[in-house]
Amino acid sequence: MWPEIHQGAGLLGFAAGQGPRLLPVLSHPEAAMELEVLWQLAVQLQQQGYPVLVLDATAGEQAGEPGLAPWLARQTSPRPDDTGLPTVVPAARGVARVLMAGADAPAVQGLADAVRHFAAVLLYAPVPAVAALMRDQAVTPLVIAAPGEAALLRSYALLKQMAACSPLPCTVAVVLPPGGRRDGGERVLQALRQGSAQWLGASPRGVVVGAGDEAALGALALQLLENACTMAGPAASCAVPARSPGATHCHPNLTH
Repeated sequence: MWPEIHQGAGLLGFAAGQGPRLLPVLSHPEAAMELEVLWQLAVQLQQQGYPVLVLDATAGEQAGEPGLAPWLARQTSPRPDDTGLPTVVPAARGVARVLMAGADAPAVQGLADAVRHFAAVLLYAPVPAVAALMRDQAVTPLVIAAPGEAALLRSYALLKQMAACSPLPCTVAVVLPPGGRRDGGERVLQALRQGSAQWLGASPRGVVVGAGDEAALGALALQLLENACTMAGPAASCAVPARSPGATHCHPNLTH
């Protein structure tokens, strides 16, 4: 597990008026269990009092349907769902619009007005989009991993692509299915950390949690929120991390 932290002190940074917290989660076209885990993390944050918005940049907005692109076009800011559940909307075209805006402010601040009524925003997006949108932000993207050879290779591919695109360090969360053995998850995490250290020049920090362990998922969700960036207009929290060896800027293909 990660080192113990003073959780209350960290949460002081989420006080009202500081803007939503944005956490990128790296997507993969073959993701399956990862999507369920993303939903569980969103629910955990919602239950702990943070209205949550999930922006799915792997899905394109359609005419007449809610989504990020129409919000940006109309300069509207929807409010959280009154059912008490996280709000999930397609966001591929909206993210592309933000990245093509060419504003002087950091790209991520183009989202700030559209999501200002939410406390936490989970951006589920491909690596090139995350790298471009989060450029110069002090944020730690999340890679959701699962036991199994295919999932291990998927997760490593995401870490490798992110290292090539951006200096941002990633966090790996290995999530065990119900009944899964913890030692299997530990082996996946160890393999990812060792492979990354050897071939990518840095070892991501990580954690192993059970998919049915609500307490562990809740603690993970809060830890991830602490590693998110604040969207509060042009003066948002920014810091340029040291560039990973060989990292270059990627050009996202975000036309949907």
